[in-house]
Amino acid sequence: MVESEESSIERLKRTLYSRNENLVPKEKRTPVSPHESDVPTDWGDKPDFAISPDVVMKKNNSFFNRFLLGSLVFFIISIGIASFIFLDGINMISSNNLTVEVVAPTSVSSGEELSVGLTIVNGNRTDLEDVSLFVTYPDGAYSVTEEDRPIVHDEVKLGIIQKGDRMEYVVRTILFGEKDTVKSFNFRIEYKVKGSNATFSKEKVYDVIMGSSPILLEVKYPKEVNSNQEITISLDITSNSSVPIKDTLVKVEYPYGFTYKSSNIKPVRDNSVWSIGDLKNGDKKTIDIVGTLLGQNLEDRSFRISAGTKTGDVYDFDTTLVSTTITMGIRKSFFDLSIVPNNNESLPGTSITTYVKWQNTLPDKVFDSHIEVVVSGNALDRSKVFAGSGGFYRSLDDTVLWDKNSTDSLIEMSPGESGEVSLSVSSLQNLVQPKLIKNPNINLKVNMTGERSGRDGGTISSTENITIKILPVMNLSAKTFRSVGPFSNIGAIPPKADKETTYTVNWLLTNTTSDLKDTTVRAELPQGVSWKGEVSPASERVTYNPSTRIVSWEVGNVSAGSGFISSAKQIYFKVGLIPSISQVGSAPELTSAVDASATDTYTEKQIKSNALPTTTRFSDPSFASGQDQVVN
Repeated sequence: MVESEESSIERLKRTLYSRNENLVPKEKRTPVSPHESDVPTDWGDKPDFAISPDVVMKKNNSFFNRFLLGSLVFFIISIGIASFIFLDGINMISSNNLTVEVVAPTSVSSGEELSVGLTIVNGNRTDLEDVSLFVTYPDGAYSVTEEDRPIVHDEVKLGIIQKGDRMEYVVRTILFGEKDTVKSFNFRIEYKVKGSNATFSKEKVYDVIMGSSPILLEVKYPKEVNSNQEITISLDITSNSSVPIKDTLVKVEYPYGFTYKSSNIKPVRDNSVWSIGDLKNGDKKTIDIVGTLLGQNLEDRSFRISAGTKTGDVYDFDTTLVSTTITMGIRKSFFDLSIVPNNNESLPGTSITTYVKWQNTLPDKVFDSHIEVVVSGNALDRSKVFAGSGGFYRSLDDTVLWDKNSTDSLIEMSPGESGEVSLSVSSLQNLVQPKLIKNPNINLKVNMTGERSGRDGGTISSTENITIKILPVMNLSAKTFRSVGPFSNIGAIPPKADKETTYTVNWLLTNTTSDLKDTTVRAELPQGVSWKGEVSPASERVTYNPSTRIVSWEVGNVSAGSGFISSAKQIYFKVGLIPSISQVGSAPELTSAVDASATDTYTEKQIKSNALPTTTRFSDPSFASGQDQVVN
């Protein structure tokens, strides 16, 4: 078998490498069938290359695909386990499982006690330790137990809240605020868990609406005014709170052009803040503010008025309890109206003639004009009010009247036409007894009305007022004493020529109706009179200038009523006289005429008084005729 195979191999080898073609086997061909194929003449329909749904891919079972699938399954299982542990795992902490419930009203009246109930529910599966409640109060919150103490923050130690347990706590406060404002409380719960130093927290916000204001504010004011017209704004402040409102302040924010002049209650700051003290339920205080408002025609000016309680030592408040805004319209004066007295300051008992002057400033005629002058004031002598120019004094309400029936110029008034009427008033003669009238005055308020013609017709009016201040009376007296007074005197009586005799000089000041400041009294010592340097009281500032020989008493302030309802201001000082032979038979002067001057704090006017020279004619009760004349 082997030999036969090798023999075949040898033969094949010779055939492959032989150059004799006879050894190469001849190729035999299979005969071709003469049948002709049916070839189509076109390409036919476009073939559809979509994969048939019947074709099923053979699964790839490679190692990479199996690894990827295993990783995906592991990730999904990990997410599930983590979610279980985080959301509901045993002994795991979540702030979502801590519930803070607030039970409290949605609105509260300002100034009343507010109770806020808190319920803290521990839904975790472990105890909460070192639980603390932190409360942040809104503005206007005050302590219930400590009167008038505002509270801002509070911390309450709650201790331990066991798993599944709840704890309740009530926050109490007195809340002040403006009506319809929203006050927000912030409650924060902080806690720890066993085995951890981390601090967890949960917050809750509670909003409450202020249902009513603890203060009722009513404002009375003119809706329209003439530019630079004096106006009065009356504020009525009434307590609506069930608890006392301490240290109540009222604040007014003035518009541009307003000038404060006075008020019935003295402001504590910037002429715009008033302290009206404590208000109990139903208490009412009124503040009358007088001033002028300057502006252009048709302008509107707004005042903002608010009230609250004093903050610390500052005359201001953080929490507004009530506020309102008023608006006044400035309108052009229909009449150019003025009041012209013959003197803006007058002495007591003096008659004052006053002229009311007007001019029609409108482009239209004015008919049926009417003038009213209301006279008032704490110094007015009602029995001495006289109406001139056809007017009538109606003493029932202290009003002087003029109309078209008494004054022809008021029947019809053409554009630019002017006119005037007059009246006279007097102050009381005695303003210190039986009762002192301090800072006396007489007020005149004029109101002029008329009917305007033309398309803008209707009743028009203008007002004007003036205050006449009554000056105080300062009285100075100067006297000589021998045995009366704080000093002992020497020398002969009557005085002898060329011999010294000493005297006591007394200066005394009285004052009536308003306080005086910068008061001084001066006199000169004549030749032959010497200054002895003795003054009583020693505390008074009395000086003597040897160069000018002038004695000066710097009195300073002299209160109203000095010498009437309180002691007069007075001093004593000693002088010595050595008369000359040429003065025999006469009573020599010890001082020149005495002059006193001061500034009235009410009118800011200079007030003066004087006294005759003091002489050797002394005022002792023992004085006898001739004891003042010099003898040899």
